Amino acid sequence: MTSFEDMDRRLTEMPAVLARELHAAMQTSLLLIEADARQNAANDTGRLAGSITSQITGEGLNLIGQVGPSVRYGENVEYGRRVGAKAPPVDALMGWIRRHPRPGPHNRSQRSQAFALARSISRRGIRARPFLAPAYHKNRAAIIAAFERVGARVVAHLRGRAL
Repeated sequence: MTSFEDMDRRLTEMPAVLARELHAAMQTSLLLIEADARQNAANDTGRLAGSITSQITGEGLNLIGQVGPSVRYGENVEYGRRVGAKAPPVDALMGWIRRHPRPGPHNRSQRSQAFALARSISRRGIRARPFLAPAYHKNRAAIIAAFERVGARVVAHLRGRAL
């Protein structure tokens, strides 16, 4: 194959190479964030940390990477809950009440304790305990470096060299 034919082949392959390299950089970035977010997540049962996953949607240059928990309360843990917000459902708090028994002054039932907790959350809010944002910030430099390497890998491909 002549030099021109070889260069023409590499140019033809370039969109696929670029897409593959971008996908790999995105996957690396998401896994870094996911791992640290799992470590940072508040741990009562491990359910929040265990629900943190990542996914890539789109293709080519239009990739979207997402990392986050699948449990509904993850947003309340990350951002907190404002004072005066609607109380959480009492049934959603029953498991927490069972795992963290607190004897009340009148030996209240677990359901009444959960109701009191829901009311307290509505009145006082919940402070934020971020786990995703710190994971991103911790890995920001590595993420930028992963995407910077994409350019070097594409240029290496065009030059006929592998990185």
